[in-house]
Amino acid sequence: MNKQMYFDSENYTGYHLHVGNWKDELNPLIEGIAWVRQDGSMDLFFEDFKTDCERKELFIDKGYFCEKFLGGYIGTVKTDEEAYVMFQKWVDEVLYPYRNKGKTSCEGTE
Repeated sequence: MNKQMYFDSENYTGYHLHVGNWKDELNPLIEGIAWVRQDGSMDLFFEDFKTDCERKELFIDKGYFCEKFLGGYIGTVKTDEEAYVMFQKWVDEVLYPYRNKGKTSCEGTE
C-alpha cells in the first residue's frame, strides 16, 4: 500500500486527540494531533511548523510523509497514553534539538 492510500481521509473516523508537551509555564506549548483510524489506532502528526524550512528539513528531506492539512507523520499508536508519550519523546529528541541548533540549512531563504 502506498503512502497516499494509507493516509487517505477515508481511513480516518474524524475523531482526534490533541497532544501537547506542556510541562510547566516556562516551556511553550507545542501540540500535535492524533487522528483516529477506522481500526481504532491513531496516527500522530505535527503541523505547527515555525517555517516551511522547518517542515522541509524535519520531514520532507528525510522522506517522511508530510502534507499541508495533516502535517508531518510521527508514528502510529494504539492508546491516548502512547500518543502523549510518543509526542513528548519526539518533541524532546527531534523538535527541540532542531530548533535549538541555531541555524538551518535553508535559513534566510524564506
